Amino acid sequence: MRLTRHHKNIIFASVLMLPAFALLALTIISPLIKSVLMSFTDYSLLAPEQNWNNFANYTELLRSSDFYHSLTVTLRYVVITVILDLVIGMSLAIVLNRNIRFRGFFRSIIMIPWAIPTIVSALIFMWIYQGDYGVLNYVLTNLGIIDDNINWLRSTDYALSSIIVVAVFRQTPLVAVMLLAGLQGISSSLYEAARIDGANGWQVFRKITLPMLKPVIGSVALIMIVNNFQMFTLFFTLTNGGPAGATTSLAIHTYITAFSQYEMGKASAIGVIWLLLLFAFSMVFTRIMNRDDR
Repeated sequence: MRLTRHHKNIIFASVLMLPAFALLALTIISPLIKSVLMSFTDYSLLAPEQNWNNFANYTELLRSSDFYHSLTVTLRYVVITVILDLVIGMSLAIVLNRNIRFRGFFRSIIMIPWAIPTIVSALIFMWIYQGDYGVLNYVLTNLGIIDDNINWLRSTDYALSSIIVVAVFRQTPLVAVMLLAGLQGISSSLYEAARIDGANGWQVFRKITLPMLKPVIGSVALIMIVNNFQMFTLFFTLTNGGPAGATTSLAIHTYITAFSQYEMGKASAIGVIWLLLLFAFSMVFTRIMNRDDR
């Protein structure tokens, strides 16, 4: 049987994609399947044997106050961080979209915080937040805002907020650039027509900018939500889940369960629940955004 040109192209394309699929299966699919299977066992790093325990890990987690606490911490962190990312990022994007002096320069340097590795940003802010000789306490004390030094990363009142500040500092530039790209895709004739009709700045933003930018905002929000839900580096470096569990996110809780308590089966169960939550949210979020567009 002689193959047609169309079938030859399909075979050729499949051969080209085969290495990528093999790499994907090796690095993502295979570990994912192994983690799911492991979540149904009592596998521990202290015991070589693995016994199938059905849904015992999931039952224990769903009855655990520590799991719900870590989920609450994660949700608080994600909601506040993403809202601040979008609000500040939108403000920066609107400013950089205007015809201001040195616009090209500001567009270039705005990505510096994002270019800095997360671990480096965390270490820089550790010095800024330092309780005895940190820059933040020095400035606030001299301005008369606080009377005594605050140990920001060791306070149950301020630890999570301190992490959120670092996350917003690092992520907002990326959000601003993505929203700026969306703003540049909006036709200037729409703004000119609105000004001719007498619309003010808020009306232009609400009636033109937001509706036209909605697909971009939705995509950026989803990316930021997923990324922040998985945030580990900032929590681990700045507070390691402390003080008194005030910053124990799902990522930190999974790490502690796996490598401090050595319960790999339970840690895998946390990961599976985590994955299902993100998948369900992504599906619902995408459906809502697509429904509103129709």
